[in-house]
Amino acid sequence: MILLRYLIAARYIRSRKSHSVINIISGVSVMAMATPVAAMIVLLSVFNGLEGMVRQLYSAVDPDITVAPSEGTTFAAGDVDAEALRAVDGVESLSFVLEQGAMAEADGRRTIVRVKGVDEDYTATVPVADRIVAGTFTVAMEDADCMVAGQSVVRDLQLSRQSTGDPIRLYALNRARISSLLPVGGYKRREMPLAGIYSVDEDTGDRIFTSLRAAQSLFNYPDRASGIEVRVASWADADAVARRISDVVGDGMRVLTREQGNSIYRLMALEKRMVFLVAALVMAIASLAIVGTLTMAIMDKRDDMETLRTMGAQSRLIRGIFTAEGDLLALASLVAGLAVGTAVAAVQQHWGPVRLDTATLMVDAYPVELRLTDVLLTAAAYWATAWTITRLTVGAMMKKR
Repeated sequence: MILLRYLIAARYIRSRKSHSVINIISGVSVMAMATPVAAMIVLLSVFNGLEGMVRQLYSAVDPDITVAPSEGTTFAAGDVDAEALRAVDGVESLSFVLEQGAMAEADGRRTIVRVKGVDEDYTATVPVADRIVAGTFTVAMEDADCMVAGQSVVRDLQLSRQSTGDPIRLYALNRARISSLLPVGGYKRREMPLAGIYSVDEDTGDRIFTSLRAAQSLFNYPDRASGIEVRVASWADADAVARRISDVVGDGMRVLTREQGNSIYRLMALEKRMVFLVAALVMAIASLAIVGTLTMAIMDKRDDMETLRTMGAQSRLIRGIFTAEGDLLALASLVAGLAVGTAVAAVQQHWGPVRLDTATLMVDAYPVELRLTDVLLTAAAYWATAWTITRLTVGAMMKKR
C-alpha cells in the first residue's frame, strides 16, 4: 500500500497539470527549499574551518590540559607528585609554570605583560618554539636567565626582530616589602637579555617567557607554581586523560582541557549552535513553500480523487498519496541542497577559489572543513521540518474534501 502511494505520487509529479503554472511553481518550490539546505552545509563547514584554524593557531601557546589550584593563584610545587602525573595513561609530558602580571621596560618605554616562568620540559609540552620568528626559544643558559617575548610586547617597546640580545627589565610587586605608606622598594626588578621573539597572530603575544626560577625570584614565590601544563599523547582522548589526572591531584586542583580553559573555543561552539538554529529557522520558513505546492496539487487533482473514490479508494489512501507527493518534493529538494552544499564546501576545502586578502593569517584561502556529521544533522533537521509541514498541510486540506 505504501509503495502504491509513492508510485501514484511520482506519477502526479511527472504528469502535466491542468494549469502549467503549477509545474513552474513546483520547480521553484524545490529550488527554494534546496537553497537553505545548501547554505547551511556551507555555513557549518565555514565554522568548522575557522575553528580548525583557531585550534592550529593557538595550539602553540595553549596546552592540551592545564592543572591549576582551585583556590588562590599558586601552590607548592613539591606538594604535587609529578612522577604519578607522568605515569597517567595518555600523558606524554608535563611542565610546571608560574605566570603573573608585571611591567616590562626597554629604553624608557614600558608596557604591561604576562611573565610566564617555565621549566626545562616546557618546549616538549607546548610547541611555542615553533612560533619563533627571531632568535631562539631559550629561557636559561646554565646559571644565566633569558627571556622570549611576544611580537606585541616587542612592538609596544618599539623594538625590532634585530633586538635579540638586548636587555629588558621586568618589574613586579615585592610581596614581602609592599607598603601603601612607603611605596619605595615595594617592587622587584630583574634584567635579562632577549633571546627570542615569537608570534602567534597580530593581536596575541603579550606574554614573556623566562625560566621558572627567574619567575619565582621576580614574584617572590620560591618553590611555587601557578599551574601544570600537560601534553596528551596523540592517540589519547584529552577528556579521559583529564579525568585520570583529576583523580591523581585530588579536589584541591582544577583540571581543564584546552576547550575548557580557553573561552574562544566555547564562544565558537556557541556561535556555531546559534548559526545552526537560525539556519534551521530559515529552512523551516523555506519549507512552507511546500504548502502552496501541495494545496494547488490537491485542487488540481479533484477529479482524480473522485475517480479513486469511485474505484473504492478510502480517504486514508488518497491522503497518503498527497503526503507521499510532499515527501518526494522534499526529498528532491534535500538531495539537490545537499549535493550543491557539499560540492561548494568540498571545492573550497580542497582548491580554495575564495581567497583571503590578508598577510596576518596562516592561510590564504577561506578555511572550510566539510564534516559528515554536519551533513547528517542538516538532513535530519530539514526532513523533520518538511515531514511535519507536509502532513499538517495535507491533513488540513483533506478535511475540506
